[in-house]
Amino acid sequence: MMHKSADVTRRFALKAGVGSVLALGLTPGTLLAQSDEDPAEIILRIAGDAFNLFGSLNGRSRDWGSRRAWARDVTRLRFATKDMAVRAGGAFLREFDDEELETYFALTEQAAAEFLLDIFSVYEPNTSFVVNRVRPNRSNTATIMETTVVAQGTTYRVDWTVIDDGGLLKVSNVSILGLNLVSDFRASFRDSYRNGGVRSVLSMLDTRVKRSQRKFPG
Repeated sequence: MMHKSADVTRRFALKAGVGSVLALGLTPGTLLAQSDEDPAEIILRIAGDAFNLFGSLNGRSRDWGSRRAWARDVTRLRFATKDMAVRAGGAFLREFDDEELETYFALTEQAAAEFLLDIFSVYEPNTSFVVNRVRPNRSNTATIMETTVVAQGTTYRVDWTVIDDGGLLKVSNVSILGLNLVSDFRASFRDSYRNGGVRSVLSMLDTRVKRSQRKFPG
């Protein structure tokens, strides 16, 4: 209940459509963290850019190059991918040398970007994106935003988790249709590690990225 009035404002802003978002000048460059930022602003800015870029290209262009470049920029600037990678790998990361860790973190960032690309691949000009609820997690260490996306006649619930990552607010997890990104990474990591150690983990992530690149070429 404490977020009720703020939720109404965010819901109105998103339902107002991409024209209102663009009028505010929300370009990819504004995805840089701000010291006084409201956690929900991260999702508003990401959604605003996605409406502009994906809504105009989805279903019209098979070249996903510009959309992938956007997803990678957003992931690099606004996602706590190292935190995600550490939580997914857990104690197993002690077996990685420095070079392997660097590769692992880079591949995790790429995989997260492809996941974001997949989420927004369903966007169309009349897509509805609503922030339904903003709440702290149980340990009060993160903010969770429950959102609903209605696209192509289908309703998707997407939950975003935002944390303080070294003094900057960043997305640390995304859940959609029951798929939790960090939990999925963790399960895939452990299966791969048990089957073939560090090399198997890196190969799994590389395969995941390449599979998405085939699905969304460009």
